[in-house]
Amino acid sequence: MILEIMNESKMELLNSNFPPLNTGNRSFADAFDELLFEADTIRIATGYITADSVAELQRSVELNLKLKVDLIIGMHYFDLFTRKEYQASLNFGKFLSEKSMGGVFLSTAFKYHGKIYSFLKNKEPIGSIVGSNNLSSITEYSRVYETSLLFNDRSKGIELNNFIDNLISVSKPIEALRIEVFNEYNKLLIEHENVETVDPIEVKKIPLTDIRFTIPLKVSASHSKSNLNVFFGKGREDKRGLIKPRHWYEIELIVPSEITSMNGYPNLESGNNIFDVITDDGWKFRCKVSGDYNKNLRSEGDLKILGKWLKGRLENAGALDVGELVTEETLQKYGRSDFELIKTEIKNLWYLNFGV
Repeated sequence: MILEIMNESKMELLNSNFPPLNTGNRSFADAFDELLFEADTIRIATGYITADSVAELQRSVELNLKLKVDLIIGMHYFDLFTRKEYQASLNFGKFLSEKSMGGVFLSTAFKYHGKIYSFLKNKEPIGSIVGSNNLSSITEYSRVYETSLLFNDRSKGIELNNFIDNLISVSKPIEALRIEVFNEYNKLLIEHENVETVDPIEVKKIPLTDIRFTIPLKVSASHSKSNLNVFFGKGREDKRGLIKPRHWYEIELIVPSEITSMNGYPNLESGNNIFDVITDDGWKFRCKVSGDYNKNLRSEGDLKILGKWLKGRLENAGALDVGELVTEETLQKYGRSDFELIKTEIKNLWYLNFGV
């Protein structure tokens, strides 16, 4: 229990612990999850958010309905949201307001670049985090090294909450504002670990073979919580009973056996089940097939990479909002319901095409 830990030590350093600097300290996400389990109210003031971190926070509230949340977003009113970030934040704000469970606020009087997290139970502060972690740190996929301080001093916790009250008083509920100008830059796979960019001219030069497979994207009612929609599944429940949602961009596709049994399809038996891919829009990463009949297709090492590529394309085309179920209508709006996996003449390299 985190309360017992904090009674022993009133301060704890939190670090990202990426090699080669592994300090042995817990990460922000570890401490956040433990406090999330103990608290009935979370109050957050952060400079920047990401669409997936807001969606994950909302899903955490939906799965653990005891939680109330105040979220203050400090920089995006001035530095602009992407459409996905705005829609996710607006949806969360409306959800909280309608259920009287808190709200999402934008700092409009000035840019607020702080990162503070206050956790309360029965209106008493049980832990606070102050440091460099924006809300995106709850997803633990960024390679930016962050450091924060966790403390449980009651007087400082009260002082921090008074400051949050004051910050809300000079901010505005997101649903009360009309946001019409957006940052159109897609950041999903930029500088993502284990992902490389490929020049579009070089992509066109890749020699393709006649070995190709059309992979369907299953979004029927029977797949409403799998494939592209694992975010809406049960989530992962730990031994304390806290349910953590699957990540918004986490996907693992189930490929029909009539495709995986075809000659040339990557398979474990031939030892070519892990392979590199280059996409039609200029990304390179590694994929893997696994499971019975080699039916599972995913990005290697991080399920979110393939998800960011596929769902990101749907989002950028305006066919999907973050936190929304992928349906047949979504794919119709995008313009296709499958993608191509094409073998190239280069050893262990395949080409992915999801272009319209």
